[in-house]
Amino acid sequence: MRNVCCLLPAMMLVACGPSAIDGGFDSANPAARMYAIEHAARQGDTSAIKQIVEQLDSDDPAVRFIAIGALKRLTGETLGYDHAAPLEQRELAIKRWEKFVETRSSQRSIHSSSSGVASDG
Repeated sequence: MRNVCCLLPAMMLVACGPSAIDGGFDSANPAARMYAIEHAARQGDTSAIKQIVEQLDSDDPAVRFIAIGALKRLTGETLGYDHAAPLEQRELAIKRWEKFVETRSSQRSIHSSSSGVASDG
């Protein structure tokens, strides 16, 4: 219930602002970042995980809330991140997410290298 109470005012502000469809993850408009996060999650776009993790550091609690929800849907994990936790606790969890992204990227790189090996024949 607490999360809904935090999100409702933010969503009402979104309705009054500029188009949320334009701008994506790098937009100065929090509504555009939330739209990009939700769009990636709905599409199951795991290639956007790194960009979503970057949103965990937003100064906007609604963006952080949407971001961790999307990461949970895409990965099944929260890694202990709480959008409403004090900054120090969020920073520790963000470091865990950054390590997650780095490990995932390394595993994909290794996998693509080994799958691209030509066979003698």
